[in-house]
Amino acid sequence: MSVIAETKALRRRIRALAAKPEWDVLVRYDLLGKKSPSTWHERVWRRIRHVLASVNLISPHVTPYPWLPTLKHRPVSADVKTVMIWALGAERRELRAACEGWSKKLQGGDDLAPVLVTDIADFAFYSRLGWLVEYVPSLSSTGPSLQQRKQAYLAWRYRNATVLPLSAGLASEAEWRALSKLS
Repeated sequence: MSVIAETKALRRRIRALAAKPEWDVLVRYDLLGKKSPSTWHERVWRRIRHVLASVNLISPHVTPYPWLPTLKHRPVSADVKTVMIWALGAERRELRAACEGWSKKLQGGDDLAPVLVTDIADFAFYSRLGWLVEYVPSLSSTGPSLQQRKQAYLAWRYRNATVLPLSAGLASEAEWRALSKLS
């Protein structure tokens, strides 16, 4: 499968995951959800919404705060574009080679903030990259798997990001230009 076709298939999959978020997870990890609204009107609406959400008529309240994928040592500006690199299911050698390719392609690009989504615990390597890493462990449990739930959460959280597969780091220059036109 070509990198272009793989990218299109991955983006369809991520959009499908983001379209039906698991509201329990979103509410649980909403950092500002417990903060009381400033106006009386908003407080009343939130209580009404809570009642309607408890009977599954509408979605619960999730605070729409911006998600900044840049790390503290990176400059934060309004025109930074998030690039989510989907690397689930890759082997360690393949992951390292592709990440090095990504680093070369992103060199000097302060307008891009890469976020690596991976299931491989190689944190010493990731810290040298200087990217944000979303680790998706594969743990066995009863019920819906943690890996599936976290994939859906990350798809929703980074729904405005440009999603590219790990293999794009190893793409030729012509394929890279074609990928940049897709974004």
